[in-house]
Amino acid sequence: MTPMKIILPILLLFVVLAVLCAHVNLPGTDEAWFASPALNLITQGHFGTSVLDPTAAFRKNNLTGIDRHTYWIVPLYPLVQAVWDRLAGFGLMQVRYFSAAWGLVALWAWYRILMIVCADRRVAVLAVGLMAVDFTFVLAASWGRMDMMAAALGSAGLAAYLSLREKHLTRAVLLSQTCVAAAGLSHPLALGYFAGLLALTLYSDWRRIRFSHAMAACVPYLVGAAGWGLYIRQAPHEFLLQFGGNAADRGVPLSDPAALLFTQFVERFWYMFGMAPDTRGLSHMKVLILAAYAAGILGALCNRQIRRHAGYRKLLVTGGVTLLAMMAVDSEAHYFYLVHFVLWLIAFTAISIVWYWDRRSVPRWALVAVLALVVAVQFATIGRRVSQRAYSTVYLATTGYLKQHAGSQDLIMGSAELAFELGFG
Repeated sequence: MTPMKIILPILLLFVVLAVLCAHVNLPGTDEAWFASPALNLITQGHFGTSVLDPTAAFRKNNLTGIDRHTYWIVPLYPLVQAVWDRLAGFGLMQVRYFSAAWGLVALWAWYRILMIVCADRRVAVLAVGLMAVDFTFVLAASWGRMDMMAAALGSAGLAAYLSLREKHLTRAVLLSQTCVAAAGLSHPLALGYFAGLLALTLYSDWRRIRFSHAMAACVPYLVGAAGWGLYIRQAPHEFLLQFGGNAADRGVPLSDPAALLFTQFVERFWYMFGMAPDTRGLSHMKVLILAAYAAGILGALCNRQIRRHAGYRKLLVTGGVTLLAMMAVDSEAHYFYLVHFVLWLIAFTAISIVWYWDRRSVPRWALVAVLALVVAVQFATIGRRVSQRAYSTVYLATTGYLKQHAGSQDLIMGSAELAFELGFG
């Protein structure tokens, strides 16, 4: 069977799940916050976020001037989304389809990464299949945030370097760093991909690196900094207030190891996979997915033969540097950041499964049972969200009531996601 006959059904399944979730998930404030500057750019000619109050603050954010300039986030996601909105039209579903499109890029990138590093199509297909049905990956692909765009561009950077490094090292450096620079201009957490790409480059080719390659690597960052700098120049004081406030106190609290351990592992993984204090009933089953991923990681790390395999060792080094850098950049364990970590967990789980399958050191029936259990829990998690139909039963019901009963002069107070139905104006 040709690779595309296997991959295409996986991609089709992912698209179906992402679109289905896009039509049932409850809208969030973030989706309106990040859609607002894109909409303003194509309709009003400015890049302000009009659904946030410039006199308000949350966390340590100072939103001065945000109705004129959006400085509290890096600019590429709403800028590219404005192009998407111009082509596809503006609306909540279009915003969410934008993330789904980036999900396809991420899946392609990881297929290329694993095909090159592992030289085993089974690993690549298994990993992409597990990613396509992973509930955290599907959520990121059906949610109007920049996380999937950053993950896709960061992963594409690694894939580009691995694909081109042997024959065209300068081209590999330039293209891979361009992707990672774009990822960083989508979300600062992509600094982890920068660290991982640097580790991959030095690990693979440190003897071949010359001054010209270093200069090529700098080009996309200089271009990105120049473009962003021109925008910052319009109101540098507002930039310092907005971006500085949003970035405050996000680093890892090295002075408190207990808090560090709790945040990075308990909140980031244990809570996210169904074991948070407010989780009830069958939602706890998600911890079985985490257990399978943890077993896959340990199976790779604790196996000397896997560690000594040139390709797997390269991926372990790259992944370790990437994830540690992400943890250091932002200690806030939000669920929408989980996609960056899950991609690596799944990759090493696939490596371990194929490795132990070939050597029969673990009964094959046990490996099949684990895979079946993981996929079943993934579908059950996604299916539960679909069955709740929160978009129609909660959001559209609420906004429909307001449209029917509120007068043209009535004041409606609510969070920003109401704008998708009640109007951003």
